[in-house]
Amino acid sequence: MSRGKLPKLFDGSVNDLTKPSKKKEEKVAKKEKMQKTLYISRDMNRKLIELYGEEGRRQSIIVEDAVNLYYYLRLAIGEKKLRELMEAVKREDPDFLREYLSKFKP
Repeated sequence: MSRGKLPKLFDGSVNDLTKPSKKKEEKVAKKEKMQKTLYISRDMNRKLIELYGEEGRRQSIIVEDAVNLYYYLRLAIGEKKLRELMEAVKREDPDFLREYLSKFKP
């Protein structure tokens, strides 16, 4: 603190101290941005880069699509079937996955 300057004292009520101000809430609402921190393997990063190159889209959109796909598959086919599907995906064999998915056709 510099000499000769007194700190500004609070001139509000006790209620002002215990309640958040409306101005601050409005500023926070305007700046609502979700931070995404993903810890992924190098292999997953390579796949993301490959998809990004093919799709010509931002990686965040690809990740959001993947999350939506996972979420709605889980709702549609259930936890048990989703685990089976994920095991098929982990084999990283597109032909096996095509054959596996053909079982789901009506």
